[in-house]
Amino acid sequence: MSIAIVNCSGNSGKTTVTRELLAPRLPHMSVRQVESINADDSTGPKVEVMIAARFDELHEELMRGRNLLVDIGASNFEEYLNRLDSSEGAQEDYTCFIVPTEPESKQMKDTIKTINMLADLGVEPGRIRALLNKVELVKSEAREVTLRRHFAQLFELHDRTGMFELHHDAALPRNDVFTLAAAAGRTIHDIAIDGVDYKAQLVDAGTDAEKERLVKLVGLKRKALSIEPVLDHAFNALMSGIDA
Repeated sequence: MSIAIVNCSGNSGKTTVTRELLAPRLPHMSVRQVESINADDSTGPKVEVMIAARFDELHEELMRGRNLLVDIGASNFEEYLNRLDSSEGAQEDYTCFIVPTEPESKQMKDTIKTINMLADLGVEPGRIRALLNKVELVKSEAREVTLRRHFAQLFELHDRTGMFELHHDAALPRNDVFTLAAAAGRTIHDIAIDGVDYKAQLVDAGTDAEKERLVKLVGLKRKALSIEPVLDHAFNALMSGIDA
């Protein structure tokens, strides 16, 4: 059981998806980051950084049965896929490829390019799974209508070719809690389950600085507890049919 998180776009949320959605719900899996720039990840699970040139080393781990979440950075993406292409059967070392995408035009085009490249490698439709990121739902509008408007090109490709999995519930909302958690050096999951009553601590805080710190933690915990079930729901939809 190993999963690659991929997109040739540099701003699709791959590392956030790995840190906040996948790693907390797949705790038996280690994280590898195939990246040569912007590789410092100070939050979340321990990450071992590689570059695409260490392809053989990584796939030897996969073949030995190591359970890995492999976050393949945009700076290494095309070289990594070229290596997959020149190593017959190597793409089969992954259970599936998760492709996060955002609704902006460039990210959408890069996502479609990524899916086409994976399909060209022979990756079956059930193993290519799109994850809709930074979704802004409208209360007065049906969920599917909103998603199809914001991710129109992706839905059109799916409807026309069926070359990948696209589930309406495999979606993450636009929410500042992701940025706030990263700034605090924590993950949403860790904050939600840490068992600490920051509001109770606030009563006994002795300095203004300590009060300010705890006020921020109370707010962050409230947001983390609110979004945690949403992340669970998205994860279940994304991994539907895969024995994780």
